[in-house]
Amino acid sequence: MKNPDDAIKALNPAGFLLLSAALFSPALSAASLTASEARGKQLYLTGVSPSGQLVKTLVGPESTELSGSDVPCAGCHGEDGRGRPEGGIVPTDITFEYLTLAYGHRHDNGRKHAAFTADTLAAAIAGGIDPAGNRLDSVMPRYRLSAADSTDLIAYLKRLSTDGDPGLNDSVIRLGTLLPTSGPLAGMGLAMKAMLSAYFEEVNARGGIYNRRIQLEVAEFTGSADSTLNNARRLLEAEPVFALIAPFAGLLEQDILALSESRNVPQIGPYTLFPEENPARSQSAFYLLPGLNNESRAMVDYVADSLRLNNAASLVIGPENGNIEAAAEAVRKQSAARGLGPVARFAYPAHQAGAQAFAAELKKRPPEVIYFFGAGDELPALLKSVQASTPKPYVFISGSLTSPGVVNEAPGDRVFLSLSFLPPHQTGADEFFRLIKRHKLSTHHLAAQALSYSAARLFMEGLQRTGKDLSRKKLVKTLESLYQFDTGVMPLLTFGSNQHIGSAAAAIVSASPGGR
Repeated sequence: MKNPDDAIKALNPAGFLLLSAALFSPALSAASLTASEARGKQLYLTGVSPSGQLVKTLVGPESTELSGSDVPCAGCHGEDGRGRPEGGIVPTDITFEYLTLAYGHRHDNGRKHAAFTADTLAAAIAGGIDPAGNRLDSVMPRYRLSAADSTDLIAYLKRLSTDGDPGLNDSVIRLGTLLPTSGPLAGMGLAMKAMLSAYFEEVNARGGIYNRRIQLEVAEFTGSADSTLNNARRLLEAEPVFALIAPFAGLLEQDILALSESRNVPQIGPYTLFPEENPARSQSAFYLLPGLNNESRAMVDYVADSLRLNNAASLVIGPENGNIEAAAEAVRKQSAARGLGPVARFAYPAHQAGAQAFAAELKKRPPEVIYFFGAGDELPALLKSVQASTPKPYVFISGSLTSPGVVNEAPGDRVFLSLSFLPPHQTGADEFFRLIKRHKLSTHHLAAQALSYSAARLFMEGLQRTGKDLSRKKLVKTLESLYQFDTGVMPLLTFGSNQHIGSAAAAIVSASPGGR
């Protein structure tokens, strides 16, 4: 970063700062498959029986025995059952409508037979014979299924052609988002809604993506846990969408992540300070920015590498909040890893700590380093207490939680700001600003708008690379293959099968002109 002071001034207080308002507030289709069809789907896709019983298969003229998971039906016939030519082999279309054509079938090799029934299909799966008693091609595995598994598999084959992912058909992709469009966060939510609407309006005007237009459904983040979760369930259950784009969930992030993961609904670019860092719990969620825990680690690294404080006593200050405690734990672990001194914690009820409380804490156990994760309106009281301290500690403040206008007034040269994202400037973000200009959008919430724009860009890149044959599973695989994708307004994004946070960028800059 060439000029850290300019970077601080460029920050928009209405961007991620609005996210902290929720952080410190109280917590807020298609017909479903039958149980039998759902079990059959698992067997079809994975070759694994839901009962846990081992599925054996016989393959080739020598009847080589393999596990069903080695040769699942979908491996050759595709998730849609229509088959994809590969290696000179053309798998048969096994959708039930095709198999049961009234006039039967005549194959290229001259083999002919009447239409399949459920019973003759079961015989073909188990014994490799068609309704006329002819042997099927030797590359077709013969599956040793229990009677229950055979019934479930055929039940699913009857539904296969209509079992596309919810929110998706040949002409429309329905996307959903969760945003605050009323209340104290309405300005931010409406700005994000307008950005997403403008972006997809232009996509549709160009003919959509592979002749599908994007339809955006907006559900309200109300500030109430019950009503917000009900609105999220509507998007995921009652009127299911294909994916969520840039949703804002406040303190309900883990609840909504659990809902979306249980239904394999991708989340593209959730607006959060706390991305799920365990990829096992976010297999369909793709985060753009690394969040507060990563900022915490960057602060500690700066203390070790730039300030070279080897055995400094540190104090994490912030409200009583599970997310803030996670950030404090990140400080503790990184401090231990870097061989730094002990880390104490001062927790208080949100918005209930003033200069007197801060001063008393600093006097009781004077720290050399303070990591502050409180709300912006609490920062002046802390800085006042720090100014009166002797000796004066270094203070690290999250740029995601605090107004830079307050930080710029920090006394001395010992106050630092962590940054994981800067609102875009004109240079390098031309298309973003042209979109704003074309649609006469507000620029009061550039950070939030840039995130929603980047989420839309990432989603469209995933669709473009996946192609016409789209599914949630294929979209997830495509996004996991992206390397250093440039949205124009964010750090470069790289994902992988075990990496669903696109950027790990974090910078520490001095909050005072002429500071270190």
